[in-house]
Amino acid sequence: MTIQAREKIYYNGEEKFISSEPLKPFLQSNSDVNFIFKSTALVRGYIGSWKIKDNQLYLVALLGFIKNNEQVDINYLFPKQSEVFADWYSDSIIIPEGKLLSKINYELLYEKDIILDFEQGKLIGEKIVKNTSPKI
Repeated sequence: MTIQAREKIYYNGEEKFISSEPLKPFLQSNSDVNFIFKSTALVRGYIGSWKIKDNQLYLVALLGFIKNNEQVDINYLFPKQSEVFADWYSDSIIIPEGKLLSKINYELLYEKDIILDFEQGKLIGEKIVKNTSPKI
């Protein structure tokens, strides 16, 4: 499997890539939404862009692909909305940072991970984890 195109988040005024899929729980509870396999680098069929505003997680952009390879945006899921509070999301978002330490299969390990914890879309905690290269 190819390394997947990553989603991004605007965090502390900077655009960062994330190793999480905050839209996935929403899609799992809405079975009528079907994104298609776009490429080996985009198996899930979409890329979301996120931001944290007032300690809340928002979906602010979406690029997705549906039947007949039609390209869709955030209005496909949320008509007439330019940003959506992600109240469905209760998990962590991982922001990898620093130098790439290793690539095992298709998993990338960077020097550190910023871990943001959310409960129903509200930021409830954050921490930094320093990583070390795995011994093989």
